[in-house]
Amino acid sequence: MIGFRIVKTKYLDTAWSGYGAQRHGGRWNHKGNAMIYLATSVSLATLECLVHFDDSALLQHYTLLSIEVSDTDIIALEPTALPTNWQQLTAPQETMDIGSEWLDSGSSVGLLVPSSVVPMENNILINPQHTDFTAYLSSVQAMPHIFDPRLK
Repeated sequence: MIGFRIVKTKYLDTAWSGYGAQRHGGRWNHKGNAMIYLATSVSLATLECLVHFDDSALLQHYTLLSIEVSDTDIIALEPTALPTNWQQLTAPQETMDIGSEWLDSGSSVGLLVPSSVVPMENNILINPQHTDFTAYLSSVQAMPHIFDPRLK
């Protein structure tokens, strides 16, 4: 499975560390837990970025990254495991618990979860501390990413 993420070019050196999610927390992880968020398509990665921007001037100096992770190293979150409030604007404690518990379990490199932006599509959560993760870094590809100026 190929996952995509868009990062500020100045942060390329730490793009695969999970530092941003560790520092700030996210929908699927508590602050203090390193996690890498990927989208299953470039368009979803773009939307996942855009929902965090208030100013189109911020859409400069980004890099699109892709990584290929074996399907056997990714498990899918069962839809029945989703809390009813999983999609609310402010990430609920329940989704942070799910992701953080998955990280702690070390059960897989990736966890496939629905996107809160486009629920019919998926994101891949990556555990950067999983022992098998570094083997996938050789598949990383990077290219400049320019957001269409019509996206605001």
